[in-house]
Amino acid sequence: MRRRDLSTVTIEDAERRMVIALGKMTARQSDIFLSIRFDNTPYDELALRHGIIVDEVTRDFARALGMWSRCLHARFPRLVWPWL
Repeated sequence: MRRRDLSTVTIEDAERRMVIALGKMTARQSDIFLSIRFDNTPYDELALRHGIIVDEVTRDFARALGMWSRCLHARFPRLVWPWL
């Protein structure tokens, strides 16, 4: 997929795409993503919170970042995900 020029993305568009991305993530992935990205929560604390090991936190965060990236860079998100 060709990446889009992010200098043209407005705050409103980024927020809308974030909502789309969060809707595509599992509840655990979205909690881990938001906790690491916005609250700087340590991985070991998230592992305890969710009853998983740190490697699973890392894996969930990577998957969440991938979803966020796909949503952010999609030129026409409704064509990629027409059910939204």
